[in-house]
Amino acid sequence: MDVLSEVLTTVRLQGALQFCPALSAPWGVRVDAQPQWAFFYSLFRGSCYLEIDGSEMPLPLVAGDLVMLAQGTGHTLRDGLQSPTIPLEEMVRNGSAGQALKTLQRDGGGDTTTLVSGTFKFENRRTSHFLSILPRLLYISAEDGHNVPGLKNTLQLLVDESAPETPGTEIIRARLTDVLFVQILRAFIAQVTKLSQNCKGSGRLLRAFADSQISQALTLIHQQPQRRWTLTELAEQLGMSRTSFAVRFSQVAGITPLDYVRKWRIHRACDLLQQAEHSLDEIAERVGYESGAAFSKAFKREMGITPGLYRRKHSGSTT
Repeated sequence: MDVLSEVLTTVRLQGALQFCPALSAPWGVRVDAQPQWAFFYSLFRGSCYLEIDGSEMPLPLVAGDLVMLAQGTGHTLRDGLQSPTIPLEEMVRNGSAGQALKTLQRDGGGDTTTLVSGTFKFENRRTSHFLSILPRLLYISAEDGHNVPGLKNTLQLLVDESAPETPGTEIIRARLTDVLFVQILRAFIAQVTKLSQNCKGSGRLLRAFADSQISQALTLIHQQPQRRWTLTELAEQLGMSRTSFAVRFSQVAGITPLDYVRKWRIHRACDLLQQAEHSLDEIAERVGYESGAAFSKAFKREMGITPGLYRRKHSGSTT
């Protein structure tokens, strides 16, 4: 399994299509912050502005654009910067409901904007360094979206499945939104790879997935989290010197190799702790600690609670 697939498997993503509104100007909707979610919007017709809390500049969106607010940041969507807004909850209440999906209509008499909106929820968001480094906004222009295989087809299928309920519609929507999340990340990885040296901060670890050398190191770490990795061993596997490997890994990924090893071990441990069949000693061995006591100490240092308490809080949450 490739690194991105394994990360997303342990994150336990749950995607959902929320509504497909047709909105005639003037219109505006306010969405409050929801840290446990990521929001996505894809415009099929018309245009609007996205105003993100904490950002001074609104982002103009046109047909074909796709955005994801990965940290669940509060935001506003509206056709014009002076248009009044209403809370999302009020718009949903006033919409015409299907069995499981709102088809919203707001007739202001002006130009119409149609879009698909949904959410991604991450069961293990707090344990995932990968999710924490995603930028607040992932913006895929219509032009960039054409370069992502299957993205246009996925979005069209989501629109098709927003029609009145038919057998299997709910599960198809869920699977399509899962696919959409991966495609958004693929598009963003292509962007940060193209930007290369200009890429800083939140996009750097994503760029590491596409780097030919560093992705090999990530694969080794993911395949063998139980191994007592050292800088020298990882560098030798890649045919690099210890110093060259450490510098390049940090430059590309924005984190040191051994810090990544530590974070991945704890992330895998969190996933295993939610599966009741594994004892603490077994988990310690599987993620590279010499004893249950050493594992418990490292886990508490990273997560702020003991493995046992984490298990009790999250018992039965895996699906």
